[in-house]
Amino acid sequence: MSFCCAILISIKNAAKALRRLQKGQKGKISMAKTIIVGDIHGCLKEFQALLPLTGLDEQEDTLVILGDIIDRGPDSYGVLRKILRLKAKMGGRLHCIMGNHEDMAIKAIQTNDRVHWNRNGGGKTRKSFFKHKDPFQRYVGYLEELPLYYETDAFLCVHAGAAEEGPKATDRHTFLWDREIAGGRPYGGKLLIFGHTSADQAVYRDEKGRPAQILKGDHPLPKKGSICLDTGCVYGGRLSAMVIEKGTFHICSQEAAKEEPISHQPPEKYKI
Repeated sequence: MSFCCAILISIKNAAKALRRLQKGQKGKISMAKTIIVGDIHGCLKEFQALLPLTGLDEQEDTLVILGDIIDRGPDSYGVLRKILRLKAKMGGRLHCIMGNHEDMAIKAIQTNDRVHWNRNGGGKTRKSFFKHKDPFQRYVGYLEELPLYYETDAFLCVHAGAAEEGPKATDRHTFLWDREIAGGRPYGGKLLIFGHTSADQAVYRDEKGRPAQILKGDHPLPKKGSICLDTGCVYGGRLSAMVIEKGTFHICSQEAAKEEPISHQPPEKYKI
């Protein structure tokens, strides 16, 4: 083979490799999405029903879960096992954030003091695991490793709140327990996406804390402000997710199963 032929073949191979990089595994232009799910709280049925509504592609998309996957709802065990199965398939494209309920559970197991956890639905979680004869303690190591936030160039995901200067300026209590941003405190940082404080529907607030209704359909992804995705599924509301794709977003929701009893009320509820 001549030197010139070898060069031509190398160029063709490089071009093919570049085309493969620009396409998905099935030879189509990649349409990867980021899907962000609000507080699940043991509501497995709704979680399973919501994911298809988002169009989740387990081979391509990124899935972010905003914490509080356990407590209060009927099947915390099923939710955790579902997330672990998704993690096995999706690897580093699944990010489950630490919520205050995971934090409470970890501390209860570590200290053997369950009073605070019991007041916040911990009994239902333990019952769920006991039903499957699988001790909750076996999963504490996984929960301890959950991150406090997930960040991209465009947005920051946390469970409850963050300093507008960013994650490095945010303390653990704010990450897990803050309600001030949900209540309207001005926030001038990168777009913040969070849960923790339930409302009747997903709420967008601008930099000054003023709320705005998120209508159906696609919207340009804001650069500033905040979006709260906790829509009170465990209280009889709905489980909501935010689907981000090509600089736009829309909200998907799954109504709570009506047959599930409502035994708790949220500590605070903000309506728009």
